[in-house]
Amino acid sequence: MVPRAKFFSNLLVFLLSLVFWIGVTEVAMRFFFSKQLGLVEDEKNLTYRYDDQLGWFPVANSKNLYTGSRSIQVEHNSRGFRDAEHIVDDKPGIIFLGDSFVWGYDVEKQERFTEKLREKLTDWSVYNLGVSGYGTDQEYLLLQQQYDFYHPNIVFLVFCIQNDEKDNTSKSRYKCYYKPYFISDGDNLILQGVPVHKSVNYFFMQHPLLSESYWFRLLSKAYFKISAPWSSAELKNPTQAILINMNKFVKGKGAKFAVGLTERSSSLEKFLQKEGIPYVDLENTYRYPSHGGHWTPEGHTFVSDKIYDFLLKAGFLRGSAANNAP
Repeated sequence: MVPRAKFFSNLLVFLLSLVFWIGVTEVAMRFFFSKQLGLVEDEKNLTYRYDDQLGWFPVANSKNLYTGSRSIQVEHNSRGFRDAEHIVDDKPGIIFLGDSFVWGYDVEKQERFTEKLREKLTDWSVYNLGVSGYGTDQEYLLLQQQYDFYHPNIVFLVFCIQNDEKDNTSKSRYKCYYKPYFISDGDNLILQGVPVHKSVNYFFMQHPLLSESYWFRLLSKAYFKISAPWSSAELKNPTQAILINMNKFVKGKGAKFAVGLTERSSSLEKFLQKEGIPYVDLENTYRYPSHGGHWTPEGHTFVSDKIYDFLLKAGFLRGSAANNAP
């Protein structure tokens, strides 16, 4: 039988060796695997929360400073949208759906096109429901969730030509953020991927002290990889079916549906013309050169003018005193 003193001595040597080995490998991982095990910090985990139906959604009543091409102040209202507090009144309403172009990546809240439209559409309630990183699939689900609260007269979708189709054909995006997705069968849509798997990025944000350890990051990533396997396989593109169903949903509620395109797309424009969905080209050169090429404040002014002229000429504002806006 090993004497107790010797047992504890051996145990102490073992524990010290283990701590030494963990420390050496921790330093080695920091040196050799800083990229693979580095923390992802973007607007989706710095200002958003995990959502089991949409993948991610802004934290209500949150306030953060976020830096992309420039530093901006980000505030979300009590409903989770980067906008003034949403109050539904007797005015006709128009909601804007979209991704970071609507949310206002790289611009302050007051510099966005929706703020500038409020100055023109004085007889309307303008609601910005943009969420950075969303595809058209998530925007359609968001519309279904939010419609009955706002009861808008117009639903205006800003379609990001640069990446929306990629979003719509993916089960996960932006370095392991999982999302809901649709399988299309003709015009029919089958929702998949809900409840949405939680991204390891949100797990790290919930455990900031533990996440300082590269061993913790390695083990966490291994667990999430096993429990929620990452898939880079692309789905059959459901974009057209999603747009058809969004149009039917909005019209079925007695409202009007329109689309703004961030860039020209002959194939999508032909589809919209065929389906009788009004659209407007919002392409402009006022864009930042990095972080996704989002609109500058001048770009948002251009987009505001373009959307206002489109709504006016298409008769969407008929009967409103907004027609007399400067």
